[in-house]
Amino acid sequence: MKLWERYIFTRLGKTFIFLLACLFGIYVIVDLSAHGVRFLSKSDFADIALYYFHTFATLLELFLTLAFLLATMRIVFDLVASREIIALLMAGISKKRILAPFFIFATILTFTCYVNSQWFAPEAQDITDAFKTTHKTKKKKKETVHIYSVLLDDDTELVYQSFEKEKKELFDVFWVKSSTDIWHMKYLKIDPVHGRFVNHLVRNKANQFEKVESFVAKDFPDLLWNDDIVAHRFVPFENRSLTTLLSQSLAASAERASIFTHLYYKLVSPLMPFLVLFALAPISMRFSRNQPLFIIATASIFGLIALKVIFDGMLILGENQVLPAFAAIFGPLLLALGCSVPSFVRMR
Repeated sequence: MKLWERYIFTRLGKTFIFLLACLFGIYVIVDLSAHGVRFLSKSDFADIALYYFHTFATLLELFLTLAFLLATMRIVFDLVASREIIALLMAGISKKRILAPFFIFATILTFTCYVNSQWFAPEAQDITDAFKTTHKTKKKKKETVHIYSVLLDDDTELVYQSFEKEKKELFDVFWVKSSTDIWHMKYLKIDPVHGRFVNHLVRNKANQFEKVESFVAKDFPDLLWNDDIVAHRFVPFENRSLTTLLSQSLAASAERASIFTHLYYKLVSPLMPFLVLFALAPISMRFSRNQPLFIIATASIFGLIALKVIFDGMLILGENQVLPAFAAIFGPLLLALGCSVPSFVRMR
């Protein structure tokens, strides 16, 4: 990397880090102003700090892209205003070559987002969801209840509402031994397998289930529990890693449309910094006495937010099979590239 490239790269890096810290700081302040009292009433400062650390991981792509957009505008506008870009052009360096440090930085951000999606964001999403559940306010409106199903080694089935990792306990469990024999437990501890508030349901001659016996507590030695079962419970698609989605997309499943949609979304989202460069560079590097910097900055921020909203909307359409997964995610990407790349290619 040449001296002028290191100079631009260093300035870009410092500005990016400052803006990233400011953006996340504003987010934390606004979020604490809305939920701080509820958080502090149930958790200490360390737990809250850990929650926001994991929140940062779940929103990393948005924060990195927005900070990169603002940092790029700041550096490019400064280069144009100080005539430094003219000196580089006079030295025979093209505008595209001047953008090399920006593309290197965008590559680093994209790689960081992929690493985050694979190893950090899935677990961070689980932790933040658990924290929000613990600190949520009580509402009269009923919330959506998720039901999870697991097939055991003896071909019986467990259907449950939730699983607490710390207690190793399932909540609201149905053990379906057969079409005529079902056990219901309010709590089922898995190590050892021990149920509490247990009801035994059997299908009668009228083809209806009736309760034949109840227990306050009961052991289930014949329930063939496998320690790997919980790892295979239903996990929301947005909480799955890239490799998990990829492996599941290769298997025949009724959820393939949703899996492919989220996989494509996780592959495309980290590419946003490159879209920023393709769209912003041709406009911001023009020479004009009355360049509308405020309008360019406002339109760029609005465009980024609009594109993010479009991607999220198309994610829903693809997940619900309104559109094919590939068209739902790559359609907006190709449209954005089609609008920005031609101007970038013509730039000299």
